[in-house]
Amino acid sequence: MKPLIAAMLILSSCITLAGEKVTYQNWTLEMNGQTSEAYTVADANTSLGVFCAKEQCLFYLRQGLNCTPGTSYPILMNSASATTSLAMECTSINGSIFQVLKPFNEVLRATQSGDSVGFAVGLQSGTFAASRFSLLGAKSAIDLILIEAATSKKKEQKPQPKSLPSPKSGSKDLSI
Repeated sequence: MKPLIAAMLILSSCITLAGEKVTYQNWTLEMNGQTSEAYTVADANTSLGVFCAKEQCLFYLRQGLNCTPGTSYPILMNSASATTSLAMECTSINGSIFQVLKPFNEVLRATQSGDSVGFAVGLQSGTFAASRFSLLGAKSAIDLILIEAATSKKKEQKPQPKSLPSPKSGSKDLSI
């Protein structure tokens, strides 16, 4: 059964490489050949996702909070499989603020089972900004993203075929 699932994921990967959006329950998957992203939204300003550029992947949280790019903040994460504190690094990407979640493997483990995952960020006012995200479809979407990232690394490592030397100027075509 597992080889069939793997084959279906790889087939889905080939289909999404054309830049289409594919939905896995509450998660959306987008691939364009250079980057891939799987994400879910809680509301118009709040999303959780994993973004990969080639073989480098990261989890992000977007909550619409003001933070200083380059600064790390503590954050609490809770799911059926993990309750832990994480580091959240504030990053500006194309004018939007995202919080990169670290360590990657802790967030990955939390997204692989259960129905939801929650995050609580301490605010300067002494309160918390809390967000909860559905994990329905997360495992399939994230697994596909990670497979794509791993295969992009393998594609880069393949030796390129040697090209034939170009004919020197002044050479004549031979006819047989």
